[in-house]
Amino acid sequence: MVSSSHEALHRIFQEDTGAIVRALRQLLGVPFPDANKTFVVSPDLTEIAPVERRVDTLLQVETKGDGTYLFAIESQSRRDPKKPAAWAYERSGET
Repeated sequence: MVSSSHEALHRIFQEDTGAIVRALRQLLGVPFPDANKTFVVSPDLTEIAPVERRVDTLLQVETKGDGTYLFAIESQSRRDPKKPAAWAYERSGET
């Protein structure tokens, strides 16, 4: 459900696209490579199959030597153990 706090949680990354790399390094301790370019891409993940999928924010990070990464950012106000399963799905025609 969309609320002001929900919007604020993911807008942080839209307004400061470099925050994702800092968060990975400083908050999560992930040794992420330096970024050349980071930008917001369309959060519409809808496929040809009649299932609409959207994320709050989708960032693309191009690094200096380790390739390109996509981050799907979903703001959550509380832990939801069912959330990972809600996003797992099989693409049409693939196994």
